[in-house]
Amino acid sequence: MDGERFKRVLRACFEAQVMNHGDYSLVYGRHSGSGPALVLGYRHSPLELVMCPVGERILAGMNGAGHGGVVPSAAAVSSVGLTNVATVADTGTAYEVESVTGVRASFEVHGTPRISTGTASTGLGDGTAILDQRQDAEDFHRFMGDFMDTLDGFYRVPDTVDFPGTLVASWFSAGPLDP
Repeated sequence: MDGERFKRVLRACFEAQVMNHGDYSLVYGRHSGSGPALVLGYRHSPLELVMCPVGERILAGMNGAGHGGVVPSAAAVSSVGLTNVATVADTGTAYEVESVTGVRASFEVHGTPRISTGTASTGLGDGTAILDQRQDAEDFHRFMGDFMDTLDGFYRVPDTVDFPGTLVASWFSAGPLDP
């Protein structure tokens, strides 16, 4: 299966599960460790990341015609934005995202992932697809950097507190209080 056809299948899977799907840029990601593949939808305004699981059953069924029978994954779609984010971190090899509602994910996004499609047993190639998403992956990494920078900005504490000079000076120079 070629990468462009694979992208169409992933987009159809995302569109089947996310109502306002046109608002998002998409990349393919893998859970760090075990878990289903992910179609990651992201947008800058409002700042939001949508994690849409794609089951191996869907990937294995891609040897059929087009993306016509794409069904939603059994796993739930989850969304993390500024209204429900607890943490976002870059570990150097993966991103870790956690929401205040208990959604927790660790995933990787690569520019040219080799993806198992399960088609080797059907005699349709080696059962993998190489997805060229280098530009999309770079954009996604910038998005995640912006997401983390935005959160850091919320928690940044200034090094010094600047009090208006007249208020501080008049308080110290007022002398003793009259009884």
